[in-house]
Amino acid sequence: MAKITLRLPAVSAADLARRARAADLSQGDYVAGLLACLPPHTLPPDHAQAIAALSRSTDHLAAVSTDLSMMVRLMEPMNARRDEHCLVGLRLLEDVRQHLAVAASLVAELRPAWRSR
Repeated sequence: MAKITLRLPAVSAADLARRARAADLSQGDYVAGLLACLPPHTLPPDHAQAIAALSRSTDHLAAVSTDLSMMVRLMEPMNARRDEHCLVGLRLLEDVRQHLAVAASLVAELRPAWRSR
């Protein structure tokens, strides 16, 4: 990393600050992206709310997954229709776990780790 100083007209400096904020990047990362010919990304206005909602949903599904896992374990010793109930529970548990894996990767993509603040 190197520190540089850019001399810009006040209007351009304000524009740089506004565009970097809109892309949720530091000004240095924004300029580095421009130099690398990467198109600047602007985030939708509700980006933070979308991440928060997805995180809450994923947390809730993780709790459901734990409950389903416990339910399947509790049903194992039962004799009446055990196999049918366990299979339904196991399928549902697997569906929830697959959803959690997809949601976790989406959350990771929405929160780029490379940005510096």
